[in-house]
Amino acid sequence: MRWGVTYSALLFNMVFTLEAFLVTRNLLVLLLCAPLHGVFMLLCAQDARIFDLCLLWARTRLPAAWSNLAWWRASSYSPLTLDLPCARGARRAMPSEVRPLLRSAGTAP
Repeated sequence: MRWGVTYSALLFNMVFTLEAFLVTRNLLVLLLCAPLHGVFMLLCAQDARIFDLCLLWARTRLPAAWSNLAWWRASSYSPLTLDLPCARGARRAMPSEVRPLLRSAGTAP
């Protein structure tokens, strides 16, 4: 930690402030760094890992939201449906039956 915030918060503050400066080309935008640092200091006082947890959430949840969350309504990489029980504890659909594998003519049963 440096100056009351984690290194990831410090890096985010620096990048955000410098990007705002490059977009606006106004030196007064660099003063935005101080209040932003104060907000980050308050957040890090509550939980020092808040920025690491946000980064982890963004790395795991956002790709699923952009890929298949609207279709499957879950972070899924498989087209298999999930049959959760209702409030009574019963499943909505009966499980499908499993068919035995077909054996070739040359193998013993």
